[in-house]
Amino acid sequence: MIDHADSQAESRLPERMRIQAWTRAIGWFGVLVALLLALLTDVVLAMATTWWNTTTYNHGFLILPISLFLIWLRRAELRTMIPEQEPLALLLVLGAGLVWLVGRAADVMLVQYFGLIGMIVSLFLFAFGRWISLKLAFPLLFLFFMVPIGNALIPPLQQFTAAFSVGLLRIVGIPVFQDGIFIQIPNGLFEVAEACAGVRFLIANIVVVTLFAYLAYTKWWKWVVFLALGFVVPIIANGLRAFGIIIVAHLTDNSVAAGVDHIIYGWGFFAAVMLVLLLIGNLFADRPVGQFVASSSGRTRAAGRQTRHWRTGTAIVALLVTLAAPVYALTMMRPPATTTIAGGTPLAINPSWTRLETQAPVWLPQFDGADRLVLESYRSDDATIDFFVAYYIYQRQGAEAVYYANSFHDGEVWRRAETGSARLQHPSLPDEVNRDRIVSGSTQRLVLSWYWVGGEFTADPITAKLLQVRARLLGSDPSAAVIAVAADFHQNPQDAKAAIESFLSGMAPLAPYLESLGATEK
Repeated sequence: MIDHADSQAESRLPERMRIQAWTRAIGWFGVLVALLLALLTDVVLAMATTWWNTTTYNHGFLILPISLFLIWLRRAELRTMIPEQEPLALLLVLGAGLVWLVGRAADVMLVQYFGLIGMIVSLFLFAFGRWISLKLAFPLLFLFFMVPIGNALIPPLQQFTAAFSVGLLRIVGIPVFQDGIFIQIPNGLFEVAEACAGVRFLIANIVVVTLFAYLAYTKWWKWVVFLALGFVVPIIANGLRAFGIIIVAHLTDNSVAAGVDHIIYGWGFFAAVMLVLLLIGNLFADRPVGQFVASSSGRTRAAGRQTRHWRTGTAIVALLVTLAAPVYALTMMRPPATTTIAGGTPLAINPSWTRLETQAPVWLPQFDGADRLVLESYRSDDATIDFFVAYYIYQRQGAEAVYYANSFHDGEVWRRAETGSARLQHPSLPDEVNRDRIVSGSTQRLVLSWYWVGGEFTADPITAKLLQVRARLLGSDPSAAVIAVAADFHQNPQDAKAAIESFLSGMAPLAPYLESLGATEK
């Protein structure tokens, strides 16, 4: 009788240990993540605001529920496994925290989002162990789809859509002229606007096909093929959509083009493309969607041997590691004490050219976060130059030299026709600078621009951000500026470039001029 009771107690021991282990792991993971989210509330709110305000990223609200649902699908396997503390995961927590810290120093929310999600995933690995994390690798990595990424694809997608449409128009024999993202046919002018780039459908499609591949495929090569189709098909489909709109406008003399554009781009065309893609993918499914075959390897390793003892001291170390990056940012990366610029009219940047009197500008770059804006016009002989500076005492969110909202065109009076680079012959400026060609009616304007960050000049936005990171992390000069010189031309942009180079050759030293713009009130 006594032996039977001991046997029952022994059989219940693994189950009791399993429940205790899961309770402890869930509890510590919840505490660590709650603390992290409390410290980085601004990052969480910024990400959620982007989901809410930008239709391209509305799917962000669905990612966490989908991930939790995918975990729930594996519940039968998880019941047989025991969570184990994984101390090596703290190195990943520290690395992800460093990624977030660099993003905070650079004021790049995208990097901060990746750092935040990376810390959460790494904390899961620490609390639950490698075998459970491997079992749930896809649901955990799927969380990275919460990051609103993809805006950088808009310009190349615009260019591809325009070139693809023009190629098809020529095949069907319609006379066409392409100027960047502008397409001219005999009875109309079309622009491949940012909303027509197709990035919204591309991102949504990638999320859907990735989820479908996880639920339906076990062979890696099917994953690769289907994900490649999920990337290529939306791009081609968007080119066909743009071509179709132009064809309809051409055949109806522009009487129904706008309505067709809104209807097709809204949901009908792209929904049909996605549905066809999923139906084709389902023909080659390795299993009924969502029906997983339990794997015994993870179960044996996790439940069939002696588990490592949970160490509270290591969990406290995890708490300190989680706090490290946010605490450093709060204590060491503070804004300057004085942020009010004295103002006044700056000295002429080129005394050999005539500075024109202030008048209502016909061109006004969009740099709303700058602490000081300088826009001056200079004239010499028959050439007129606009000199522009957006100056920042220190860079912070929304007030940055490299920022998506900064633009040399407003999309209404001035529109971007082309973006690229141009070479300059100037000893103190970058050899290669940014080049924008913008148009307003029949007027074309060439804009050459570059950055000044931490006392150094560069035209590369990534280098500019790295210089900002260095200044923020090390406490050096935090000031920055965007400098642009612009000139109008009729047919040949080289005429404008020659005038700009002539202006730059007689320009006063630029670094001292920029430093003078930041003089603050005592």
